[in-house]
Amino acid sequence: MASTPNMDSDRPLSVRELTDLGLQYDFLPQLPLNRWYRAAEVVYREATHYLRDGNTPQAFMMFQRYCDLVMYKLRTHPDINLPESRPQYKTLSKRIPAIIELMESMRVEIDEYYSRWEARMRAQRRSQPPAKSTIRLVDPALSWNHASPGSILDARSNKDLAIEMANKERLRRRNATKMAPSRSSRIISEDELQRRNMEAVRNQLDRSYRTSDTNDLLQSTNYSYPSIKQSAPLSYESAPRRPSPPPARPMPPRPPKQLPEPSRPPSVSPPPRPRKELDTEAFVTTRSQSPVRPPKEALEPAPEPKRRYTFKPEKYLENGDPIRSIFLPESLRRRFLAIAEPNTRRGLEMCGLLCGANINNALFITHLVIPDQDCTENTCDTRNEADIWEFCDKEELIQIGWIHTHPTQTCFLSSRDMHTQASYQAMLSESIAIVCAPRYEPSWGVFRLTNPPGLPEMLKCRKTDPFHPHDVPGDQLYVNALQPAGHVIEADLNVDVCDLRGKT
Repeated sequence: MASTPNMDSDRPLSVRELTDLGLQYDFLPQLPLNRWYRAAEVVYREATHYLRDGNTPQAFMMFQRYCDLVMYKLRTHPDINLPESRPQYKTLSKRIPAIIELMESMRVEIDEYYSRWEARMRAQRRSQPPAKSTIRLVDPALSWNHASPGSILDARSNKDLAIEMANKERLRRRNATKMAPSRSSRIISEDELQRRNMEAVRNQLDRSYRTSDTNDLLQSTNYSYPSIKQSAPLSYESAPRRPSPPPARPMPPRPPKQLPEPSRPPSVSPPPRPRKELDTEAFVTTRSQSPVRPPKEALEPAPEPKRRYTFKPEKYLENGDPIRSIFLPESLRRRFLAIAEPNTRRGLEMCGLLCGANINNALFITHLVIPDQDCTENTCDTRNEADIWEFCDKEELIQIGWIHTHPTQTCFLSSRDMHTQASYQAMLSESIAIVCAPRYEPSWGVFRLTNPPGLPEMLKCRKTDPFHPHDVPGDQLYVNALQPAGHVIEADLNVDVCDLRGKT
């Protein structure tokens, strides 16, 4: 493994650097198109998760990658013009205009971070000798917003805090799911829901320079958007020292001429409560359903800004790229083996999908999804990808990896397993494969492909047999991903199981 780079975590990345990082990925048209659709959805979910956490630079980079993948790369895939491929591509491409508009607003913030950092560096150079140079920052997740304090934490040493964050996010999602519209209503009003989705994401950016034109646009629509009140541990607030008005939401309060009276805004009817059918896919934190009135914060002194937390990279790939921690529920393997037991008795493999969320730059597996599948002694292939897509979309989940059994074999990754793993790692470097071999010792393992040489070797290989040789020795193709050697940390987390077999 490569040694940990010495990063200057105080230095923000510029828009140009973030754009370049967003374009640094390998697109291979020989991989099935549905896997690239899945990869695009993972990138989109990651971007929105980072945006909710207040990490604008990382969100910008991921949105850049999504736009490039959908607008340019997917159009070159040989299967893109097949009739069965068009609906999914249309769904992905509909997001592009709103994302581009959103990125323009994010660009202003990122430029401001960078300019502020440059000014601070110039002042330091005038007052003290230059510090020892450091390696250029390559992790946009640590590109800070200098308008608020923050801490970079080690995930393994702060497991309790990580579990607390995961539980709060789980509660938020459950509340959001209760308010989610039915599937039929989403399909009927897909365009409008997508517009509302991106508008609410835009509202989450705590920008002090929001224009009155945007406020007018919100008032002119038929929908009422709730104000954003961030309650997650990772807040994104401007510091009191910000030089130019207007100040950032929610503190300090706006000038009196803009502040509504306690009963109602002047000459404007009180906005209605958020309706139950509001599309909570818009990543808006649930607010109280009490009658509309000026927020309590607007009538009280400004509190101290909350500290921001983000978890630093747990490990680094062989090429030096950072990879985040993955928190794996300790009970997941036991629950999966209980579901797979009938297949195991008959000597048939079975698989499940590991889904979850990105919270404060760490990945949490929260759901075990059992897809409809075809099982044999040496393979298990998923079916009805649309069901998986719909479930992950509804729950705001990303696919972090997969788990499967070896009922008659030892614990290892077969050639076909490695090809499957490559389709996950091609767009999400942290992705893992869990193998359960209940009849042997060790009875289970958590693996990832090396990069290089494992991932590049799998992506260029065209063989399809379950067991076939490669040009790279087998012991160099994949490694153990479980701590302490790897980036996967077992934790006392709850896991929800969703069985999609026989749903269609």
